[in-house]
Amino acid sequence: MASSAEEHNQKLYCISERDDCIRVQQRIQDLEISEARYQNLFEAVKDAILSFTPAGRVNRANSACLQILGWPTADLFDKQLADLFGAQSLAARAFERSLKGQVCSLEQDYEWPSGRQVTLALQISPIHDGQEISGVLLMARDLTEVRLRELERTQLYQGLQQSHKALEEKALALEESQRQLQEAMAEQEKVNAELRELGRLKSDFIGIASHELRTPLTFLLGALEFLQESLPAKINEDEKGLLGYAMQGGKRLSDIVDNMLDIVRLEAEGFRPQRQLTSIHPLLEQIRSELSWALKERQLRLEYAATDAWPEFLIDPVMIRRALEDVIENAIKYTPAGGLIRVAGRLRTQQSLQEELAQIRLFWPDFPVGFDWMGDYFEVSISDDGIGIPRQELAHVFERFYTAGSIEEHSSAGTLQGQGAGLGLALVKRIVRGHNGLAWVQSPGSQQETGLSQPGSCFRLLLPFERQVKKLPEQPRGDRKPRVLLIDDEPAIRRFVEVLMNKDYQLELAASGPEGLERAAQCQPDLILLDIYMQGMDGFEVCRKLKANPHTATIPVAMFTAISRKYEKEKGLAAGAVDYITKPFFPRELLQRVELLLKEHGVQIND
Repeated sequence: MASSAEEHNQKLYCISERDDCIRVQQRIQDLEISEARYQNLFEAVKDAILSFTPAGRVNRANSACLQILGWPTADLFDKQLADLFGAQSLAARAFERSLKGQVCSLEQDYEWPSGRQVTLALQISPIHDGQEISGVLLMARDLTEVRLRELERTQLYQGLQQSHKALEEKALALEESQRQLQEAMAEQEKVNAELRELGRLKSDFIGIASHELRTPLTFLLGALEFLQESLPAKINEDEKGLLGYAMQGGKRLSDIVDNMLDIVRLEAEGFRPQRQLTSIHPLLEQIRSELSWALKERQLRLEYAATDAWPEFLIDPVMIRRALEDVIENAIKYTPAGGLIRVAGRLRTQQSLQEELAQIRLFWPDFPVGFDWMGDYFEVSISDDGIGIPRQELAHVFERFYTAGSIEEHSSAGTLQGQGAGLGLALVKRIVRGHNGLAWVQSPGSQQETGLSQPGSCFRLLLPFERQVKKLPEQPRGDRKPRVLLIDDEPAIRRFVEVLMNKDYQLELAASGPEGLERAAQCQPDLILLDIYMQGMDGFEVCRKLKANPHTATIPVAMFTAISRKYEKEKGLAAGAVDYITKPFFPRELLQRVELLLKEHGVQIND
């Protein structure tokens, strides 16, 4: 019995031992699975993970330690924490606190085995085994790239801050500059306004002074011309001479007034050419007659082609005659005694001008693009064998108040001295340009530059060769004389015009604006000559009232004035005037202008 019991107990013990072995094996298997999972977890983390014993030795590490710490995993086992971070490092002190149950986060400078310097973010935590701390877990992350990016962001931010500050400073400086600019502009505008006012006052003074001079000059010159034509058989030679001297003095005074008004006209920058079919030949004959005294005194010849070389085309005869006269006077001034002045005309095509384009553009840089006229030109050339023009001054001869060379060096200085103020050629340029043409000059140079005694020069005036003119149908008026109404508050002018026009016209007179309005409505004239500056109601207001009245609205009105400033012309044209007749005038000039205006408006003139 006893043996059986022992065998039974032995059997039971063996079974128990077997079960214990099975449980131990299962436990080992579970631990191995846990270890594998734990290791996989270690490896899955991108941060470096180290497990330390309480003594500070590495007993576990993941493969990320190579990228973070520069150590292969196999080389880390049994390494001391002090070997990695130093015995007195922040990591070592945090390790001690973790053994007491604290979790520590810190940044630590770290040196790889290769010597590379990095910054690590460390988290050191205790490993608990139940109530006991069985070790310490260290997680490390490389902050170098992060710090670089933060540094870059910081530097960028600082750069932006500096840029912003610089922009703010520039904005403040710009505001200050704008303020100063606005103040300067305001000051400049004030100065400009003062200059404009001074210019206006100057123009008004010249214009009004000229008006006051032109009114008596009109009567004086007209009366002298009338006497010269009507009294030659009634007076002796001495009296004729005195009358001639008086006429010359009056013309000289008229020239001075014209020069004053030319300055005003130049400042106004413009005129409206009154074009009509005209041949230049009669204008040249008039100029020859006017300048015969200078040509004779200087022993100069003025030559130009016969009549058939000068075709008719559309120009303003009064202004073109003025331009030609100024150029010819200029040639007389600079041509030595016994010299020759030639005036020639020819047709020029746009293509033929291409050969001289470089010389033309010295005076007109935008030719031909900046010109509206694209057809043929008629060229008038005035050449002389005078002292020439210095090359450096050639491009400036058409500028206002510019005089090329030194007139005192030439023997002709005394003949025309005092008549040149640098306005003549500037007027020529303006007149020709007003016709949509151009003026330019050629000269080989001065006497000193060329070594020639008479290098000479050649002025060329190019005028659009336009021959079509719009003609208004004439309105038969029977055998009666055309009726003209003169409205002028100057008694001498009214009497003078009455003497001139009574023979060929029915002249009606009015001494004031209101009287003129009444007379215009009563007599229905074919033309009204209207003075601008009158006491009470001026010519502008009279013209507006005439155009506002249906009974007088169609009657053409010509402003009869001594002032020819651009803005006043524009004001008169805006009021309804069709033309200007400028004082002083010669009888023949007035009669021709009146006849032309009447024909343009369809009034038949009985020859």
